[in-house]
Amino acid sequence: MIHKWTRTLTAFLLLSFSVSCVDKKEDNNTLLAALLFLAANQIKVNTASDLVNESAANYNDNYWGLITPQTLARFVNNWPANKPSHITGNLIILQTDAADRVAGGATSPYVAENPNQGVYVYLLDDYKPADLPSGGFRFNQTRDTGLFSNSVRYQANGAFVDDWLKTFGINLSKDLVVFTVGTGNGITAGAYPAKAVGAGAVQDVTRGVYWLRYWGADIKNLAIVNGNLNKKAIGAGIPLSASRSGINLERNGGFSVKHLRVDNTVLTLGLEDVHEIAKTGGNANLWGLTTKQQIIDARPAAQYDGTAQGLNVPRNALVVNPASAAYITTSYQSSGAPSASAGNQTFVPFEGNIKSSKTFPWSDLLKDNADGYEYLDKAALKTLFDTTRAVYTPGTTIVSQCRTNFEAQVNGFASLNILGYPTVYYDGSLVEWTALVAGHGTSSINQVPADFKWRTDTASISNFLWYNEPTHVVRPTVNLTATTTKKFIQEDKAYKY
Repeated sequence: MIHKWTRTLTAFLLLSFSVSCVDKKEDNNTLLAALLFLAANQIKVNTASDLVNESAANYNDNYWGLITPQTLARFVNNWPANKPSHITGNLIILQTDAADRVAGGATSPYVAENPNQGVYVYLLDDYKPADLPSGGFRFNQTRDTGLFSNSVRYQANGAFVDDWLKTFGINLSKDLVVFTVGTGNGITAGAYPAKAVGAGAVQDVTRGVYWLRYWGADIKNLAIVNGNLNKKAIGAGIPLSASRSGINLERNGGFSVKHLRVDNTVLTLGLEDVHEIAKTGGNANLWGLTTKQQIIDARPAAQYDGTAQGLNVPRNALVVNPASAAYITTSYQSSGAPSASAGNQTFVPFEGNIKSSKTFPWSDLLKDNADGYEYLDKAALKTLFDTTRAVYTPGTTIVSQCRTNFEAQVNGFASLNILGYPTVYYDGSLVEWTALVAGHGTSSINQVPADFKWRTDTASISNFLWYNEPTHVVRPTVNLTATTTKKFIQEDKAYKY
């Protein structure tokens, strides 16, 4: 493994230096310079436990991680005087959407920029890569895991993250990046939906933190605002504006995540890792994790246990499953939960959940729209994790997953960055997990042999409920010769090393 390689190389050079001290003293300065260069450029490979961050009991006392609207107001109103002591750069505020999309709250769409003081404000959709000219990038892209390619989306690669940082002028070694929800998702006719829809924007901002931490950002350079701007900005004293910052591609001075000499890729597990956790009942021997693991499934409980109505009613040309065995989990080609109004959705080959996982719906961690979808207080979150859902005891690593690893971000952020519990994520989640079937009644759905090493439609690996009727099943193509499910993670390591 790479973290071992750097240590071995260091030992080799140290030995070479010792020998040269005897034989070639005139070369000492050259070798010493080489050793110093190597030491300065080594990458620290972090474990899940290395990456924990515990919030203050009072969120008002936080300067990173989860911050309050009041803290953001102090930053914006006088950044030079109120910036955290470890931050020497700018304040970059990234909104999911405009803050004034529902009447009665914020009266202008954006937090007010102040370039003279180093305060810049953007919408996430101001980043417009070539394949998303209207915006919509949410930190992921199709990747090659070795097992799957050109189908399931995982966290975006190094070229993407550096281009994104350049667009917003971010230097992660000295700036503070604050993600915030403007109003929320699913706003129609100027009215708030319930949190199961509207709070989906919290998934976006927490995924942003996950993505940047994966690429090496220190949590002390990242924050999300607790609650949306629509409900919170005016009361907190956050100045608002009708305009936002313009793009400046030169401001970050060529900063790259390659400059962050840490490896945080432990945050993302490959399918093979989760397969081992399921097989051992949460006692897998995996580098970087504690000896005990607990998988949590952040989907609504009715999707987890199969009691959701799903699409067991006729809709368009949809052929229904037998009896009460409803289509529930949409495939990687579709978005969101099953919906009679969502057009011709497609679904995964089988319903169920990962063996040894526990249900922990993401929306349980948040208040409703009247409170701007803010997180519960720290004590309430601790009760949820430790007692109500009983997913954490000391020495456990939380493994957060859902359908596509968006809902799971809300849970993972709470455990890792509020409660300070070791936490990792299964980025492929169920749209990947459910593809490895051999026992479907329709042979064309089966992509793996019965003895395939990563097969998942068995009782030893999954809590299997039923196979979905094949008419609307879509699954990613499997590479049966794959030797790894973590090729994309290896590529990301190579980008930085």
